[in-house]
Amino acid sequence: MKKFALLSIVALSGAAAFGAESDNKCPQADCKQDKACCKEKCAAQNCCDDEVYELDIETITLEAANGDPIAQYTIAWLTDTGMNNVPKDPEKAKEMYAKAVPGLEKAAADGDASACCALANMYATGKGVDKDEAKAKELMQRCKELLKAQKEQQKKADDASADGQKM
Repeated sequence: MKKFALLSIVALSGAAAFGAESDNKCPQADCKQDKACCKEKCAAQNCCDDEVYELDIETITLEAANGDPIAQYTIAWLTDTGMNNVPKDPEKAKEMYAKAVPGLEKAAADGDASACCALANMYATGKGVDKDEAKAKELMQRCKELLKAQKEQQKKADDASADGQKM
């Protein structure tokens, strides 16, 4: 559950960097309606349910202190946005974004889609790094490719499992 919540934050923050979300907009990238109007569309995914984004700040803070770059990014984003009842503190957020960069770059180079998305958001907004829209687009494209490959691998694994159960 914790991993899902962290990935949700990364995905939403990445979508926000590319103009897909505002305070009143549905977090689904292809939905331009407000949350009330899109609840039916994404009810199965619970993307409009604010409870999905309630995070265990204590655990994430501990993970961030232990060097987890996604947790560091998550704390920076929460501190930057004031989400999840975290007090808004732009200076602290700036420090946390910068602290997350080396780990995110390594994870992205190793093929971590979440790290690519987080870095894309940072480059798109200039949070923790110099703003670079070309690099942001490149990283978001890499994220999409990695997610597509993961989905294909999962489908193959599911198909192989289903074939094994038929025998």
